[in-house]
Amino acid sequence: MASAYLGPESPRPLSVISESYRGHVSGRLPRLAALERYSLGEEYEEHLFSLLHKYLELGTTDTLCFVGDNRGGLAQRIEQRFCLTKPVRTLLPGHVHYAETDDRKRVPITISHVGVEDHFRQLVKDQASGKGNAQDGRFDKILLHDVCRYLREPAQLYQDLVQCLTPGGILLVLHRPALLSTLPVFKGAHNRLAENDVPYMDIVQSLQSNQLDVQWELEIVPVRMRKRKWLAMMRDRYPPQLEIMSEPEVLGGLRELTEGVMKYEGDQVEFKDRLLFIKATHSTLENGYPSVQRYSGRKYEPFPAQENLKLTLALPPDADVSLSAAARQDSRPSDTGFKFMWG
Repeated sequence: MASAYLGPESPRPLSVISESYRGHVSGRLPRLAALERYSLGEEYEEHLFSLLHKYLELGTTDTLCFVGDNRGGLAQRIEQRFCLTKPVRTLLPGHVHYAETDDRKRVPITISHVGVEDHFRQLVKDQASGKGNAQDGRFDKILLHDVCRYLREPAQLYQDLVQCLTPGGILLVLHRPALLSTLPVFKGAHNRLAENDVPYMDIVQSLQSNQLDVQWELEIVPVRMRKRKWLAMMRDRYPPQLEIMSEPEVLGGLRELTEGVMKYEGDQVEFKDRLLFIKATHSTLENGYPSVQRYSGRKYEPFPAQENLKLTLALPPDADVSLSAAARQDSRPSDTGFKFMWG
């Protein structure tokens, strides 16, 4: 009687791994709560908030419109962090239905008349016709958070957004370029995202065509989290760009990572998220020609306090200084608040 080969229970023989791996990986990953599932961590958000403060220049009384995927409540956390006195208006960039093809890939199908483009187009029409309050559709700051891939007519949307900005308002486009991305995703996802990416120069040119001054800068935001959490987030197709991946592609990609770069010791994973901040404002030039340049923050000098200042001029001991009575009389405090003290 031939004896049957009994392989070890764990790990299973190589011939069986491919058949049972998918359920094995998915079952080991934790089920994350809603807020944790769509967040890259407190350290990441703290850095992101500092960059938003730098480019968006949010004031407490500003009216902010947030356009993007608000899963995880990022818009509400921005409202709390910057102590905004007015609620943030949140809008979806658009609705996309994903259909799986015969080769088990997902194809995005955009549903018309749903999303930010139609919303702002209607706002502009209402302003032109005088319907409603003129200030209802006006915003001091507008933030487009990773939404460029949803837009059907980006140049037209930017034109509508400009008309809905108050004088001195800021439009900030926060974009994650696929070709510059360093997120630890699997190879198939990286290739698919690159194929469906929106070139960032197209964004800049569309903004410039609407007579806007455009500044841009590539920022690096550090991320540190548990390895299992990152894998669980990808399983749930987050960041949102992964929505284009089908379930078999995602599970195959998780196997690629867990049997590759994320196989070895250590429970933590550290990486960097590259984000492109594109800031657009109304042109300040009389001839209307916009400027496009790399972002450079202005250096603000501290504003002096509104009080009398005591200024002292030190003189060397061997200095021969003689003041007349009139000069000494002039050294008393003046109307400007400056006092000169002679040694």
